Amino acid sequence: MSNFIETSVALGAPAEALYALVPGGKAAFSHPDARFPAELTATVLNAAAELTGVDSVGLRVGMQFRPATFLDVGYALAAASTIREALEINIRYQPLTQEVARTRLEITRTETRIVLEPAFPDAEAMRRVTEAILAGYASIGRWLLWDQERPVAAVQLRHAPPSAETCAFYRALFGEEVTFGAPADMLVIDAALVTRPLPNANPALVQLLTGRLNARLGAYEAGSSMRMLVISGLHKQIRKGKPSLEETAKLLGMSGRTLRRRLMEEGLSYSELLAAARKEAAEVYIHEEKMTLSDIAGLLGYGDQTAFMRAFKGWFGVSPGAYREKLRERRG
Repeated sequence: MSNFIETSVALGAPAEALYALVPGGKAAFSHPDARFPAELTATVLNAAAELTGVDSVGLRVGMQFRPATFLDVGYALAAASTIREALEINIRYQPLTQEVARTRLEITRTETRIVLEPAFPDAEAMRRVTEAILAGYASIGRWLLWDQERPVAAVQLRHAPPSAETCAFYRALFGEEVTFGAPADMLVIDAALVTRPLPNANPALVQLLTGRLNARLGAYEAGSSMRMLVISGLHKQIRKGKPSLEETAKLLGMSGRTLRRRLMEEGLSYSELLAAARKEAAEVYIHEEKMTLSDIAGLLGYGDQTAFMRAFKGWFGVSPGAYREKLRERRG
């Protein structure tokens, strides 16, 4: 939901007023397991519309979504081979990213329907949340396909027609086939699109990430183990440098002393967890050809490239350059 607030602020809403609606304020978004109920998400977006006078704020929020918005889930769907695979990844791991709605696919010979099942049934109260989700699907779909044409065949919405400004925004974003007062909220796309090969396909990266995501989903459903909780927290901080134990403890809503005790009780070492998080991140970044080894070293918090290369060889048994070359050979 932090993306919802940031976009609303960019449209002119006062940040303090929106964060004040969230229990715990801005700090609540730092926790790795932070999830927000549908009713609260709707309240924030509806307040943003009132504060800015921009009725189409939900659509504008959704247009800002990119795969990277959703961390490892986003990296996995960005590396998918087809739109169908990307949608299936998103659906499977939705519990790790949000609690406002679940999605199902209905595929026929001629069309694919992306159907929303909102956690909160009030169509009017949830209108802007629904708009954000569907606009996000359209935006990410274009990004994945490298195709700025409208891949959307039709949109069906349970809520009543909104303002003229928002209706015009619908047409610009989705095309003319927009139906209000429908039985369900859904996005309809041409069936052929879901099997079109994606230009960024990387099956090896998908396999790597979904293996991790399965473990995180299992831990989340079981109540989140301390190991998974700390590693998730480290991933949130790692791009900002080398996270300290105290910083990680604060992120998890506890003191450094409490975190040390909890780790000791489970036989865990903070330095080993930091190394594990760096290894996980390195294994993802090394797939990104646009990232230099120096870039990766900096993102992982290493002071110099040599230290990173030494750590990488210790993890994988080969240098980063040799590892990357093996990846190129596998891709053919």
